[in-house]
This record gives sequence, structure tokens and C-alpha cells, in this order.
Amino acid sequence: MSAVILQVGQCGNQVGLEWCEMLSKTSEQCGHGSPYITKEGTLAVVCVDSDPKVLRRAQRLVRNKTLLESNIVQGKGGRGNNWAYGYHGHWVEEGDQLLQQAMEAVRQEAERRDYYGGTIMLHSVSGGTGSGLGSRLCEEIRAEFPVSHILTVSVVPHQSGESPLQHYNTLLSLAALHRSSDAILLFHNDQALSYSRDLQKKVSGTFGLSSGLAQGTLSFMNKHIVSCIAGLLLPVHNLTTASNWSLGVEPWELIRSVCPMPAAKLLSITQAGSRSDLINASARL
Repeated sequence: MSAVILQVGQCGNQVGLEWCEMLSKTSEQCGHGSPYITKEGTLAVVCVDSDPKVLRRAQRLVRNKTLLESNIVQGKGGRGNNWAYGYHGHWVEEGDQLLQQAMEAVRQEAERRDYYGGTIMLHSVSGGTGSGLGSRLCEEIRAEFPVSHILTVSVVPHQSGESPLQHYNTLLSLAALHRSSDAILLFHNDQALSYSRDLQKKVSGTFGLSSGLAQGTLSFMNKHIVSCIAGLLLPVHNLTTASNWSLGVEPWELIRSVCPMPAAKLLSITQAGSRSDLINASARL
């Protein structure tokens, strides 16, 4: 099975680039048998953002020849943390252009695969690009590939303090995703922050939040989310179905197993393991 990873918005690309680094490190072990690696050895990843600032980090993957430069789609300005701006575009021409470029990149990446099983979209449901443009892309992918699977990794905002429109954006985004996706894997920023605080204290021995988030806290949160995703979607050899498919190699088995009914799409994940193992795993990321 083959999957295309679509990273949308600032949060989606921050988490996604951590995910890409993990895939790059494990690609030698998995080889081209990984559902996220093409036959040419590049990552089947498309990075989309209306603000090019976050995507500068992706250029390092381009220089290392693990990511195609055509798979980086960027606009010239943000979407104002507004779902409607993200969905329709701040200006009609620019919005349509960014949407068309993103869809063309997804289409070309799907055509490079021997078999296109579906798309895994990483995004936040609170901002403008991740929630609005992410919802629109999900609908366009469903219309373009009606029989493929769509799994979204959606990050829910903090209970308060991010944006005055975050709850409206979240509601509109989840409603749109529920119509077009097959499964929505939810991660809560508050839970990730609480986990990261404890983990950062144990790993570094220092922790300070006198003015907002500490410098390394956001990185810990992203790594925690990636660690949880890896437990479900990375290729493994000890979790197989009756048909001898690995749950990691075949991510769509997750949808068929836990989302058999179309109305049941919201998923939550809890990472199990000893504290020392989790600390060592985070330190290695």
C-alpha cells in the first residue's frame, strides 16, 4: 500500500517535518517497502502553507534529495487565523492558485506510486490555513480520488489563548472533515503541553514558562505527537492482521478496524510505555 502525506499550515508542517526526519532516519531500515517512500527513494510528502516562513526548513530535505522541490507549495501571505479566508482564499485569484498548486502536487505524487491507497493530512483545526485550506483540500481530494482513503491528523487548539476565532475555526473544520474524511485522529494541545512539561523537566532538568512557551516546549509537543503517530503508522513486524499485513505498512487497516461505521470517525490515541523508555525515545528524536 502507498500513502501520500499532506502537510497543511504552520502546525501541520512543524509536526510533519518532525515526521519527515523520523521517516528519513528509518528509511534505511524499511527500504522502499515503506508506504511513505517512493521507488526513487524520496518522501511521498507534500508541504503546503500560505506563509513561506515555516517551509524554509523543508529546503534542507530538498538539498538532501529526500523531498522533491515541486512538493513544496507556498503562498505569499497568511490567512489571518480565519477559516473562511483559508477555505475561500483571501483573494479569489491567490486562493484558487494555492489550492490548484497543492492539488497538482498531490496528483503528481499519487501518480508516482505503484498503488495510491490514500492521503494522510497533518494540520491544525484552529488556524486559517490548516483549518480552512485543509478542509478544502480534503474535499477536493475526495472528489478527485473517490475510492481512496483520507486520514487526518488534526491538532486541537489550547482551551484558551491562541486566537479569538479558534473555537469557530475548530467547529467549521471538524464539520467539513467529518463529511469528507474517513478518520480524524485528534491530538489536543493542552494534553501535549502537559506531557511535554513533565518530559522536559526529566530530560533537561530545566523548565521555564515565564513568558509563554519555553523555547524547547513546542519542539517537545511536536515530537510527542510524532511519537504517537509513529506507534500507529510506522512499519512494524509484530503487529499483523490475519492477512499477514503489518498495521504500520498498511495504515488503512486502522480505518477499517476502528472506523467501520461512517459516522464514527473521531479517534484518540494514548501512548503506552514506561517513563524511561519514553524519555529515551524523545531524547533520540
